[in-house]
Amino acid sequence: MEDVGCVTGPGRSGAIASVYTSHILRIPFIPYGQLCPEKFRPLIIDTARESGRTLRKAARWYRNANPIVIAVYEEPPRVAFWYEAPKPLRYRHERSRSSHEAFEALHPAAPAPTPMLQG
Repeated sequence: MEDVGCVTGPGRSGAIASVYTSHILRIPFIPYGQLCPEKFRPLIIDTARESGRTLRKAARWYRNANPIVIAVYEEPPRVAFWYEAPKPLRYRHERSRSSHEAFEALHPAAPAPTPMLQG
């Protein structure tokens, strides 16, 4: 850690952890997203990592400065929200039928016209 010159962190939890770390290590804090001076090697820190996407994005942002990336706590995601869940290939009503049969069930054909009576 001797070559670390500044510290930053993404989001609220990363900002709190990086400010705290900057006080302990007595190195400057740089708000996330601001350019890092060339003489500094940044330490990017966050409190928790679920997928790692946020820290990978942060490492790409500071890639020219050769950052050190740290997550304090590794936590796998516990819940998949409705918008994160895998999408079904078919809807529930289509599972036991072919797609054509399911379409027919949803869109029944119009009844055949009745012949006009001639009188």
